[in-house]
Amino acid sequence: MDPVLKKLSGIRVGQRIKIPHPVKGGLTVHVLGRILYNELWQKSKSAQTPWVTTGNQFAGFWLDGEMLLLNWLNRFYLLDTNDPVTDTDIARDFAPHAKKFAQSEQTANVYFAYPPASWKIDDIGKFEIASVEGATLHARAGAIGRFVHASGDGGRALVLEDFEGGAGEDCVWIGYQLKEEDIQTA
Repeated sequence: MDPVLKKLSGIRVGQRIKIPHPVKGGLTVHVLGRILYNELWQKSKSAQTPWVTTGNQFAGFWLDGEMLLLNWLNRFYLLDTNDPVTDTDIARDFAPHAKKFAQSEQTANVYFAYPPASWKIDDIGKFEIASVEGATLHARAGAIGRFVHASGDGGRALVLEDFEGGAGEDCVWIGYQLKEEDIQTA
């Protein structure tokens, strides 16, 4: 099954887009790069079961001003803070909460603290970077990783990217949730 990009497919590297920033107001920014993510899953929870694509593909756009516009499922994020984290940080700050969320079949309300706020886990999963175009912060085609997406008060958003085997820079993105209709080509 070939993955299909269903959202934000009209945005191209090199063009300008308009996005609302809850603190800075309306912004018109250049799209510097695009990352396509394939969503991965396992047919069973056995460690021997391979991870394969679900057929869903989502886009991330590296924007001037060191921001990332990310779509995942029906969620849209404008992420404007990026902090590198270590495997030790992830094991301490995220793994216990992600495990609890996973054990509930992703139905439990799981909250955790991570500066500057308290967060509720919305989604966890695994991805593969299908392609990279233009400039990006740290993405490499073929890299595989896990993610945690969480929401906070006031429309805040947190995204953890935890790459396998040094395939990318593990980081925590913090920013804001947007609506799809808020994102306009300039």
